Amino acid sequence: MIRNEWKTTAALALLVFAAVPVRAADDGTKALPPDVQATVNDIAKQMAQVRETDVELSCDKGVENARYGLETMLEVGQKNADGGYIKREEFNAMATQLRGFLSQITVADCQSAEGEKQAFYRCMSSDYNHVTACAAKHRF
Repeated sequence: MIRNEWKTTAALALLVFAAVPVRAADDGTKALPPDVQATVNDIAKQMAQVRETDVELSCDKGVENARYGLETMLEVGQKNADGGYIKREEFNAMATQLRGFLSQITVADCQSAEGEKQAFYRCMSSDYNHVTACAAKHRF
């Protein structure tokens, strides 16, 4: 069962994977140029907003969108770790949690969902919403 850790992990993943933080040179990771960092921050801010709220539940679409978002976060995180923008240990810890959530996002889970979990899947039924925004809005 997905718990409240989902909300925390999703929010952290967004920050770690989508918005690579500018780091001090002494921690061994690369910093983004300020203009690039500003663009990344703007993108992350947009991804964190639920754009479409009145969506009909479609388990197939909701699961597809949620899994795609998680898989993309894992891919971007891997690239950021490989490129030296985040510490490998940060990526590994977050990736383990995201893979766990990924394995729980299924059509069967959606079909049996109620309450906030069902609202999460309904939110994910829109192509305009990101998994981190829906997870933050619908805590279950």
